[in-house]
Amino acid sequence: MTAVRGPAIISLTVLLIAAFALSSGPTDEFGAETRPEARAATVLDGDATGLWFCLGPTAELDGISERTVEVVGISTSPTKGRVTVADDSGRVVERAFQIDPGDRLEISPGQFVSGALFAGVTIEVSGGAVVVAQTFSGPTGIDRRPCTTRAADSWVVPWLTTARPGNQAWLLIHNPFRAAAVVDLRFVGDIGRREALDSQGVVVPGRAIVAYDVTERIADSAVVSATINARAGRVVVARLQISDGSGPLAISGLDLAPGVPELATRAFVPGVGVGERSASGSTVVVVNANMETVEAEVLVRTAVDVAKVEPWRLELRAGQRYVVDLDDGRLAGIGAFGVEIRSFDDQPVAASVVRRAVDGLQGLAVRAAAVVAARGWVVDIADRYGAMEDVMAVMNPAIEGIATIEVKVLAGTAPDGMARIVELAPGTQASFDLQAGPPLVLAVEATAPVIVSVQSIGESGATASVAVAVAGTEQRIIPNR
Repeated sequence: MTAVRGPAIISLTVLLIAAFALSSGPTDEFGAETRPEARAATVLDGDATGLWFCLGPTAELDGISERTVEVVGISTSPTKGRVTVADDSGRVVERAFQIDPGDRLEISPGQFVSGALFAGVTIEVSGGAVVVAQTFSGPTGIDRRPCTTRAADSWVVPWLTTARPGNQAWLLIHNPFRAAAVVDLRFVGDIGRREALDSQGVVVPGRAIVAYDVTERIADSAVVSATINARAGRVVVARLQISDGSGPLAISGLDLAPGVPELATRAFVPGVGVGERSASGSTVVVVNANMETVEAEVLVRTAVDVAKVEPWRLELRAGQRYVVDLDDGRLAGIGAFGVEIRSFDDQPVAASVVRRAVDGLQGLAVRAAAVVAARGWVVDIADRYGAMEDVMAVMNPAIEGIATIEVKVLAGTAPDGMARIVELAPGTQASFDLQAGPPLVLAVEATAPVIVSVQSIGESGATASVAVAVAGTEQRIIPNR
């Protein structure tokens, strides 16, 4: 583990106090008893324990040159924690750490479990706040995104590809708890539902990771969607995609995207595109994991709700998935935009936005649509790898009501000319050019729940992800009635 001294950090608790004060408390729209949780959320309560789960390959896997897990201290006092690394052979290694305010602790999982191809990392902290992200690099590109703080008993992975040649895909299933978990995996490929002989009753031992090679089991499918249901226990799921550009779709890039831990009737991805080529190479994959037919549509959300774009209307049978091509011409000239995936008759779905290299822009970037908004967000921007486009987007998913957002700098220097206070009408988004530069940590406060996403596209690759929410400010997005 390596500690890197960062810039001084301003008190996050002070900066986001308004987000807590303005929150009326989380609400559940579908009868769930648990409070809404973002896929990644930092805990500011000094008396609470925060858990982060990072899963992925090591540099021992072909196509991976380096993997680093980075812990950023965002408290005004030192934070103590413990890192646990578990590999795919049953080894478990633990180490304690302490991180000072503004410092970055770099962890190389492969050094803990020498020779392992895959490793799950659990970061546990108490008495302070952190943000945890991981970076992967290889010959086909670079990927960086926050680790997750959620474990669940049901997951959906909307997109992966095993098209021959040049594409490799794995489902990574991490059990960070001591009791074993048992999961069932089901797939939808180009020829419909698929199940491999070894996809049912998969045992994931306690504090272990299982890498399920989809390329070997569901070979030569342009799009594969997967559902993972636990018979016992809770797990964390992600999909690893390595593509070298030689396949029929010329997909080139390295991408590790978290699964979707819950379905919803409304889901959003801000900042899908920026500039004249904003729609190039982008698709939306919508999955119906229900037992009934679902009607849905994909809508475009812009900075101001004046550009009327005809939505893509879908009908999905039970277990079916649908791929919407955003590059069909209807988005020409609208500028920056995000998308909303909306279903009807209270039938929830899962979705991801896939952006592949096209027109000189590099890499593969996949974002699962967000179903939870929040009044407070933390955005950690590390080294940008010579980004040509580096953009933060904020979307107001409300059906009615303006959201006023304020962007504050926790560490680093704000980009020149970046707006600090913006009002968002219902269903609109705002984009912020972050510019290439040194590490930067931002706080986004809002008077109403919003969704924050980051996209970076550069010469070395592309990455895109939803930001880190502030735990306790989350709220489930209200369905249309």
